[in-house]
Amino acid sequence: MTRRRLCFVWVVMVLVTLNMPFPSLAMDDRQSPSMLRGLQAVCVQVENLDPELKKELKKGGLTEDTLQTVIERKLEAAGVKVLSCEEFKKSDFGGMLYVNVCILMPETLQKYTYTVDGERVPKGGPTGRYLYRIDVDLRQTVSLLREPDVKGLATTWSTGSLGFRRLDRIQADVTEQIQTFTSAYTGLNPK
Repeated sequence: MTRRRLCFVWVVMVLVTLNMPFPSLAMDDRQSPSMLRGLQAVCVQVENLDPELKKELKKGGLTEDTLQTVIERKLEAAGVKVLSCEEFKKSDFGGMLYVNVCILMPETLQKYTYTVDGERVPKGGPTGRYLYRIDVDLRQTVSLLREPDVKGLATTWSTGSLGFRRLDRIQADVTEQIQTFTSAYTGLNPK
């Protein structure tokens, strides 16, 4: 098999793999569900999106503010009390729901690409799909057994996903990850 053909086969395999749906990944050991029991409220912290992609993401309706609002509304609709980050710092029974959406620019938005021979050639238009990873972590205040006065934040529950989709589907995937959290939370904290 020639080098060019081998490279083509690898590229096709990667693209096929990226187009496959990826299942959500959630911590599912024996202790993680109990970490949600008794949790009274959460504050939502959305990590800043890539500044180089902000203009493109804003066109697709994907901004930190949009995500923050959508997440808070989903939590409140599920009966989860939402705190401001200032209120969280004063709370003994709250947690921080940390959401990180890492999005990579599709190669097709770049103006040029390189052939196997190293030749620079112009590219076609954008596909509208982005490679992304979503992490949703519940961080709670914990203390060390050996020194109970030493406290800090630690991830006690998490879920996430990755894929290759349009921006509107990425926001829908964030919503699905929040649904995973609210289902686990309401299962352990019935009203």
